[in-house]
Amino acid sequence: MLVRHRTLTPTFDRTFEQLANSFFESRGPSAPVIDGSWADDEYVMTIDLPGVPADAVSVEVADHTLTLGAKTDRLEWQRSLRLGGRLDPDKVRAHHVDGRLTVRIGTVDEPVARAIAIDTTAPDVAIDPAIEASASDVTDVQADLESTDTTDAG
Repeated sequence: MLVRHRTLTPTFDRTFEQLANSFFESRGPSAPVIDGSWADDEYVMTIDLPGVPADAVSVEVADHTLTLGAKTDRLEWQRSLRLGGRLDPDKVRAHHVDGRLTVRIGTVDEPVARAIAIDTTAPDVAIDPAIEASASDVTDVQADLESTDTTDAG
């Protein structure tokens, strides 16, 4: 029986998990583990791919989906992750050295406020003949009302 406490460091914890899985899984290489954390204004993911050359690794972005992959004679692995609204798909960078893939994703730039000029001149609006006719009808009605004043002179 294996007992594991969560007070161990994340690196040791991951190593222990990989070691424990290697005892019980004999179906070949297991899927790579993706570690992610925030560093400044970037989300940084590391993926250990021991023995996998850089030309066998792929990193692609389509819309807001990041797809990571590796394909060799021994390993065929692919993982797609949906980027949240805070992460910018145009700010993805990847680096592969000594079997470790590091993917950095920048955040979306904060919107910059801009002042809007307010025009204080009267707009030059051409009057539609239909609107002009209805305006004269209103004037005629007002004139009719004034001429039919029904006050008692009494």
